[in-house]
Parts: sequence; structure tokens; C-alpha cells
Amino acid sequence: MTGHLTTGFVAKEMSAAGYRVIAGPDLDVTGGAADSRRVRPGDLFTAFRGENVDGNAFVGDALRAGAVAAICERAPVGDWPGATVIVVPEATVAVGRLAHAWRQECNPRVVGITGTVGKTTAKDLTAAVIGRHFATHKSEGNLNSREGLPLALMSLRRDHRVSVLELAMDSRGEIFELCAIARPEIGIVLNVGLTHVEKLGSIEAIQAEKLALARYLPASGTAIVNADDRLVAPVADELSCRVISFGECRRATLRRGPVTDLGLNGTTFDVTFEGQTVAVASPLPGAHVVPAALAAIGAGVALGMTLEDAAAGVRESGISGRARIVQAASGATIVDDRYNSSPASLNGALRMLGGLAGRRIALLGRMAELGAFEAEEHRRAGRTAAECCDILVAVGETARTIVEEAAVAGHPDARWFATKEDAAVAVARELRAGDFLLVKASRAMAFETILPILEGQP
Repeated sequence: MTGHLTTGFVAKEMSAAGYRVIAGPDLDVTGGAADSRRVRPGDLFTAFRGENVDGNAFVGDALRAGAVAAICERAPVGDWPGATVIVVPEATVAVGRLAHAWRQECNPRVVGITGTVGKTTAKDLTAAVIGRHFATHKSEGNLNSREGLPLALMSLRRDHRVSVLELAMDSRGEIFELCAIARPEIGIVLNVGLTHVEKLGSIEAIQAEKLALARYLPASGTAIVNADDRLVAPVADELSCRVISFGECRRATLRRGPVTDLGLNGTTFDVTFEGQTVAVASPLPGAHVVPAALAAIGAGVALGMTLEDAAAGVRESGISGRARIVQAASGATIVDDRYNSSPASLNGALRMLGGLAGRRIALLGRMAELGAFEAEEHRRAGRTAAECCDILVAVGETARTIVEEAAVAGHPDARWFATKEDAAVAVARELRAGDFLLVKASRAMAFETILPILEGQP
């Protein structure tokens, strides 16, 4: 029997749920996709209706690209004898039901990870640590939402003993819904921050959502929580399951010592658990991502690994995190951390930049979804930038506040540009050998389009 999900399993489960199934040959399903342009042969395509794009218009494109199954709300035009097509009233509900059924069929031990920042880095590091001893599955990319997490489970196989999954949210109740699909045994809560406050309304609402993961765990499970985060730590006292709290503070049961920052080469620190202390060398640049390493070690310990073995897994993981290090034609080093930006991640990235030996330049854009906290958090970023970089460049009307606050704090070279293109040209002219350039903004600003300018590509 194949270890993969199959279209036969899909057809059977969807038929049992009362959906219309147009069955094709019994083929392996090796992944999931919601964008027809990113479909790989063997994928199950799910057509979601978005605010601007209706995936049902692209089912045919997905099948032509090699999808072996599709869940959609309108049957595609024409005949598709080589694929299995399921027509449903609501794609999100249907694919969630399928994902849960497949998760139960494979029955792995599931590690769920949530937090405002650092989920993907913690997921990748946790999977690398656990993978030393267990056949380990993990969610790919940012497949972590109501739509994304079910697609991540499409690549789960019967031989996987552990599945490491991100759980994200931008609306009330989403974490609980994801838990109901994935049934985590181990839950990691990294932090609680302001991102999504624009949608949820308050930091307390965000806190309730993130802590829903720890509260969902069975009594036989393990919660791994950040003891240094005042919005996370209190949940430890109300849980009936095992709790491993990580951090620097005295109440942490997985306690780290002082961090030595090695710049772009990572960090080192000691960690103590149940009377044993080991040295940890993390390849992740910046002290702000040390919690990801602690969470990974905690997950390893929760699954029966020794502290020493889990720490070695961090050292040997080869994980570099979301930041990409690029050498520009000018000889400057670009820290490409533009995947996303939030108050915590921007503060950490700026502090990391500030510790580097060379001329330090920050090219920053807006932090999104901060609601009423937007102005103050950008001012706070300006004050931090004033301490951490020699040249500060900010882009867009919202980020003007960063430059203004940095100037108030005494920064001698803080510049603002209306467009990212003008900013990139100005920064590229400045770059020289030995410089370090941090590039960071929320995804909506699409800073990837200006990287060729910064890198000096022809």
C-alpha cells in the first residue's frame, strides 16, 4: 500500500460526506495547492473564493498543470478523465474535513506551533531537530490558515511518525478550528504581539486566540510556552497537561543563560532542563530568534529526546530562518528579511544589525495590520533604528514616522522616500564593500521587486 494520500481515499471520504464526486484513476496525492500557477504534478488543488480572485475559475488550469484531484464549488468545463473532481458547497469546509480524515488515518504525533512572529522559523527548526529520530512531516511555506493548513496535510504520509504544523490566524476562532483538524499533542506558543489587531480589535483578543492552542491540548499532551512573554506565561498555571516553559526568567523550566551574538553566524547560549545543562549553538542570526531554538529543543524533549541530542539537532539543522544573506555587486552584504515585518521582528532585526561590525544601513517599509497602534509602533521603530544603524531609509507614507522619530532621537542620516524604487536607487548608490544592509517590510510592500537594484544586477 502506498504511503501517500490517494485519490481513491479522497473520493471515498468526500462521497461519505455527501459531496458530488467525479472519480478518476486511483493516483497518489503528494501535496496541496490553492494557486493554479504553483501546482505541481500530484497535487490536490482546492478552489477557494477570495476577495479578489475566485479559484473556481482556474480549476482547468490546475488540472492541466498536473493536479490529480480538485475540490471546487463549480465543476470545470470539459471532461477530465485523468483526475478526480469533487464539487462541494464550500471548499474550505470540504478540504478541512478531508485533511482531518487523512490526519486520523496516518495518526502521527502532531506538534502545532503558533505565535505572532517566528512560526515558520520555529517550525523548520523543530522539524530538523525531531527529524533526527522520527520520520517527520512539516507544513510547507506559510500553509497555516483555514485554507492553508489542510493543504499542508495533503503531503502527510502513513510512515510519518510526527507532523510539525504552523497554526496562524487573522480572525476569531481560527486557531480552535485548526486544532480540530490537526489534533495537536504538543503545542508551542512562541509569543503574542500586535499583528492582526486591526482585525481582532485588541491585544487581549489576539492573546485568547494564540493561547487557544495550549488550551486545546489533551491532558496527555505537552504545552511548550514562552515564560518571558507576559501574555503567554500565565496560561501555564491553568493547563492540566505537561508544561515546558522556556526562556531566561527564573520560572522557566527550560531555562537559557546569556546569549552570545555571533552576528550573521548565529548565537550561542547554555540551556538547563531538569538539572542538566548543555551548550547550544544556533545557526539563526539574531538574539530575537533564540526562542525558536528553545521551542525546538522543548519539542524534542517532549518527544523523548535527550537535552543534549535536541541541542545538537539545533546546531546541525542548517536552518537559517527567513532572512536571506546576499552579497551585492558593490561588495555589501544584504540581509534580505523582507518577508514580513512586525514590531517584535523589526526590533530584533534592527538589534541584530546594530551588532554587526561595518557601516549599517536599514531600508524599511510599513508594518501592517497594527490598527490604532500603527503610529506609536512606527515611532518606536524609529527610536530603535536611531540606535542601530548609520543610515536609515524608510519608504511610504506610514513609514515616514520612522524617519521623523529617528531624527528626533538624534539620528544624523535618516531619509524618507515616497516610492520603494527611488529608495532602492538611492541606497544602491551608497553601498560599498563592508556595508551591511537590512531590508525589511510587510509583504504587501513587495520589496522583492527592488532587490535586483540593491544587488546591482544588470
